[in-house]
Amino acid sequence: LMPTAASNEAVVRLAERVKSALRSSLPEAEVMGFATSSALRSRAFGVAVPEVEVVVKCSPGLVAARFDGRGGSRPDMHRIYKVVLRAFTDRLMTTGCFKFRRSAFAAGEPKVTLLASDSAVSADAVPLDLYMNATAPLRNAALIAECGRLDARASALILLVRRWARDRGICHASKGHLPPYCWTLLAIYYLQVGAEGEQVLPAFEAF
Repeated sequence: LMPTAASNEAVVRLAERVKSALRSSLPEAEVMGFATSSALRSRAFGVAVPEVEVVVKCSPGLVAARFDGRGGSRPDMHRIYKVVLRAFTDRLMTTGCFKFRRSAFAAGEPKVTLLASDSAVSADAVPLDLYMNATAPLRNAALIAECGRLDARASALILLVRRWARDRGICHASKGHLPPYCWTLLAIYYLQVGAEGEQVLPAFEAF
């Protein structure tokens, strides 16, 4: 269940590949990749709910100045991030290493799902979700890492619950399901209060 060293290395290479492709569009951007399981193993619903998330980070003011054609003193960043993701998707597809699968722009944090088929990253195609200045992937990675530091059983259970929800097709936010991040929070809550009298994890204030 846990990301392997090879998987983590592939995600790092994938983030570098994305950053290289987007350098001409937004050279100031930082690109981070996160994997919640082995990114190199093909499973059911792998494209439907990718286990790799790539976040492009850049100052909102700079992004608005670069991509907002409307101007104004109070730019609509949600709209601008959708414009940015469309531009990034077009740019990545021109490299021949990424294929568009779908977009989810109605969500609180817009994203685009792509299929990376760069042999320099992995021998197999890797599904990924691409975000602009999103916080959920960072919070999710930080929570899982901290839970694992407190108790190795905790991170293992969290990943098992996420896999269970994904393989049963009940974590598709577009269908009204709880998204994977919410399944992470539910698993943590159970470990805080419901593990048969044993408090495996403390309250969030103690993290």
